[in-house]
Amino acid sequence: MKRWLVLFVLLSLVGLASRFAGFEVRPRGNSELDVGTGVYTLPTGGTITDNKSGLVLEARYIQYRDGDFIKAQGATLKAREGEFAAASLEYLQKPDTVRMNGVRFSSKEFKALTAQQGLLLKEDVLVLKGEVRSSEPVLEASTLVVDTANNQALVLGVFTFRDGATTLRGNRPDSTLLLTSANGKVRASTRVPAEVLNRLRPYADKL
Repeated sequence: MKRWLVLFVLLSLVGLASRFAGFEVRPRGNSELDVGTGVYTLPTGGTITDNKSGLVLEARYIQYRDGDFIKAQGATLKAREGEFAAASLEYLQKPDTVRMNGVRFSSKEFKALTAQQGLLLKEDVLVLKGEVRSSEPVLEASTLVVDTANNQALVLGVFTFRDGATTLRGNRPDSTLLLTSANGKVRASTRVPAEVLNRLRPYADKL
């Protein structure tokens, strides 16, 4: 179950609030500035790099305003640990969130983690919603909430989880599954403590 551990380092890729506070922009073509709004548009896309953290955002279309937001289409977000791809991405410095549509994550350790929507929050929480899938280990779910600070991932709703000889299923809309990482191992349990459920479930409603 080592590949599942990558869920608990996803937020190391996307702590964008402080990392993109000062960034370097390289247009692929022209860069257009609306002097009235201060919004830059890169109609043919380009690259936004944070030299401090090593994060690189590439997209075929970008809009941004310094200290405010970045919007991108056909985007990839690259770091040492792996790569996010999204049909569209919007980063807001306040309230420090990243919203993605058509999300896909890939790395050497994890294969084809996808979802229709993704939301990254400043509390080190990642929410994936809508046809959440991965191929290794096998996961099919509607909602996944990842708490990287506590090495926990909460699956909500109907799900199938399979890793090696272990298969767990939830067939009800209120089914839950907790994945916990500790000492290099991941434990999966359908018995979710009330404290964990009450803490993580509200994040799902933010997306």
